[in-house]
Amino acid sequence: MFDKHQVADLGRWAGFVGIVTLIGGILSCISIVGIIHGIVAIILGLKLRSVKSYADQVAADPDDASQASRINLMINDLSSYFKIQGILMIIGLVLAVIGIIAILSSAFFSYLVNETLYY
Repeated sequence: MFDKHQVADLGRWAGFVGIVTLIGGILSCISIVGIIHGIVAIILGLKLRSVKSYADQVAADPDDASQASRINLMINDLSSYFKIQGILMIIGLVLAVIGIIAILSSAFFSYLVNETLYY
C-alpha cells in the first residue's frame, strides 16, 4: 500500500529535525527572553519525534490494516506541526512589517524634526 522506504526515510528526517529542534528549544529556555520560543520549539520537536515513532511502526509492520491508523496519527502530528509553523511564520511576517513601518516612520519623524530645527 505504502512505500515503506519512503516512510522510513520520512521517519529518519523527522527524528533528526525533531532532535535538533528539541535541543534548540531547551537551549532557548535557558534565557528568560527565549522561554516562549523554547517552549514552542520543544512542542514542535516532540511532534516530529512522534512522527518518527509512527513512521518507524508503519515501516516495520506488514499489516496494512494497522498501518492506516498509524498513518492517520502521523499525518495528524505533521498537520499540527505545519499549522504551528505556519502561524509562527505569519506572526513573524506581521512583526517584520510592523518593524519596517516603525523604522521608516521613525526616520521620517527624525527628518522632520531636524528640518524644522535648522529653519
